[in-house]
Amino acid sequence: MTEQIMRGRKVIPGGVSSPLRACRNVDIEPIVTISGNGELIFDCNENKYIDFMYGFGPLILGHSHAVIVEAIQKQAKIGMLYGTMCLNEIELAEEIVKTAEFIEQVRFVCSGTEAVMSAIRLARAYTKRTKILRFKGGYHGHFDLVQNKSSSKYIESGLDPAAMESNIIVSYNNIEEVKNVFKKFHREIAAVVIEPIACNMSLIEPHSEFLKELRLICNQEESLLIFDEVISGFRFNYGPVSNLLGVEPDIVTFGKIIGGGTPVGAFGGRKVLMDLLDQEQILQGGTFAGNPLTMAAGLATLKVLSDPATYSELERKGKLLQDCIGKYKKEYDLNFIFARKGSVFAFIFLPEGHAIDDHEDISKQSSLIYARFYQEMRYRGYHLTPDVEETMYVSLASLDTSLERFAKDACEVIRDFRTFARNEPIL
Repeated sequence: MTEQIMRGRKVIPGGVSSPLRACRNVDIEPIVTISGNGELIFDCNENKYIDFMYGFGPLILGHSHAVIVEAIQKQAKIGMLYGTMCLNEIELAEEIVKTAEFIEQVRFVCSGTEAVMSAIRLARAYTKRTKILRFKGGYHGHFDLVQNKSSSKYIESGLDPAAMESNIIVSYNNIEEVKNVFKKFHREIAAVVIEPIACNMSLIEPHSEFLKELRLICNQEESLLIFDEVISGFRFNYGPVSNLLGVEPDIVTFGKIIGGGTPVGAFGGRKVLMDLLDQEQILQGGTFAGNPLTMAAGLATLKVLSDPATYSELERKGKLLQDCIGKYKKEYDLNFIFARKGSVFAFIFLPEGHAIDDHEDISKQSSLIYARFYQEMRYRGYHLTPDVEETMYVSLASLDTSLERFAKDACEVIRDFRTFARNEPIL
């Protein structure tokens, strides 16, 4: 254990300020990072790693992108916090509102958790209902209402059991379950909360008509549809991914990318909904919401992303990685699933052809196998997500040569497990 890790554990619970950073799920000591540049991060032991986590997704342009650094430095010279409206805040809101017709207004917060929490409160106030429909395995923050724990675990986890009573949880991609729930709780459900592309239970895409049917049901029941786009917003296209999927939610939440690597969250929708905030019918606020530094970083990021060539390049890089993985899977005769959508990808340690429709499917893979995979890849100089159900990312800074080498190394590591040869069972 390094001196820095020991120092951290003395003064910070677990030595970290967010639990996955402790790397307990992959049974290895955490990385103590001192700097990042482009596709690389550097730790306190002078090791460097090619990054595929990118801060759990926000750093779509890579580490320390010059445009963002310049924007933050420029803003810092004239003020880091005002406690008033700021021009950057208005300009970033205007830019986000341009991306989708249903987004007429947005409000900024400081995290994705706050964004979803505020969106749910807004939905409840608008509908005058309290029940929330969610999906198994979905992650929407760490506040009480959206935890995936059994009721017996709530009290010992410091949560309010009453929050569990408001939750209705069904399987992702299962529209029949949704219909049955709405039939049982007719006119009681305030909102449906869903990641339109699930990136918090590995990578799962919605069935072709699933979101459209969900939209129709919400219309019929006068419930609101909330898209949690904390990860997917501005990741697959410029704006909400709902633009690609052809389904408009009532409320959308953003985070990660729109802050350029600084703490951020946002939620938005039509003015008729957002007016409840203007009227102060619901309480929502924060000292650091709309922070000038964050707004400057977000504007700089969106300026780069607004070039249509940006997403074409991200798709090219993602496809290059996928093709290279496919090449070495074939060469080494490996049998596992590599899932990719745009610049987001995941290794799923289940046989090819295995259905990947919901969290139950994803949970059938072994976390122990992923832990070993993570360890071996770190030894080879790669930084991956420290949890089997978190997705990984390609950034604009990812080099083609790095993607090609990563694919080869990953498949060599998996080949050496010998549990993924086609003539042997997968653990």
